[in-house]
Amino acid sequence: MTEQTGIADPTPLNDLEEKLATGNDPDANPVDVILSFLNSEVYIISSDGIEGEDSQVEPLVLGNSEGAPVLAVFSHPTRVDQQYLDAAPNVLGTQGAAIIANIGEELGLVINPGAAYGFEINPEGVANIKRDFKRADEQ
Repeated sequence: MTEQTGIADPTPLNDLEEKLATGNDPDANPVDVILSFLNSEVYIISSDGIEGEDSQVEPLVLGNSEGAPVLAVFSHPTRVDQQYLDAAPNVLGTQGAAIIANIGEELGLVINPGAAYGFEINPEGVANIKRDFKRADEQ
């Protein structure tokens, strides 16, 4: 296993990263990125491990450039930089839809902080996703 450095391999590792990679293209559709996020397995990191089915974890929350809290979410376990693992060594997989469903109203999220493929969603954007995107069985 190699230790991660500041610049990770830029090759997209999954559908979500492929969508993130095209995010700056003029013809890119942000809905495609959001749908991919909601339907993908994503990863949070925590200082807590999972002890059982009902265990609660406190995921790593960072401060953005304005100092507002954002939940750190990663598109692949290898995208977690060592600096984050030092603070929160447990990498936990979950669905992107579960992240959106359980995130608090005052919290934004950042996907792949500091990496080539990533972006930040402010709390208002998270609320918009909760409002506008429903699971197919909730229609």
